[in-house]
Amino acid sequence: TANKTWAVLFVLTLVFAADTVFSTHLSQNYAAYPAAAIVPVLAAVVLVMIRVSTASSARRAFYLSCVTIVLLMAAVVTGLYPNLIPSDLDPAYSLTIFNSSSGAYTLKIMTIVAAIFVPVVIIYQAWVYRIFRKGSSDDGALDDRDTY
Repeated sequence: TANKTWAVLFVLTLVFAADTVFSTHLSQNYAAYPAAAIVPVLAAVVLVMIRVSTASSARRAFYLSCVTIVLLMAAVVTGLYPNLIPSDLDPAYSLTIFNSSSGAYTLKIMTIVAAIFVPVVIIYQAWVYRIFRKGSSDDGALDDRDTY
């Protein structure tokens, strides 16, 4: 079934890529910056590598599918740059990375907040994992009269 699924995935990817080229302006960025075309080409290569890997290692095929998803998203972002949400009405109405970014002070404050709280969250998650890494049991639960 993996071979049939891969064939369907491959055909759907080709249809999606062809539709994207004709219905969006992604190809304009790739024409302006030919070096950026390496990203969708790498995505196609990794997609073919999934097919080769399914016979030998399901784990490798899984990791390659994760890489394919990341590369396809990178291909879209590369093709859209600098637009985030292009406007069909008028290019002046498009949201770009320049007119959608926060101010310098906001970015400074958010960097400080992230630098403080991201490590706190990571430490908390590690602590919770350490506390709950052993399985729970009901030994003695019925002997304790305060157990609900």
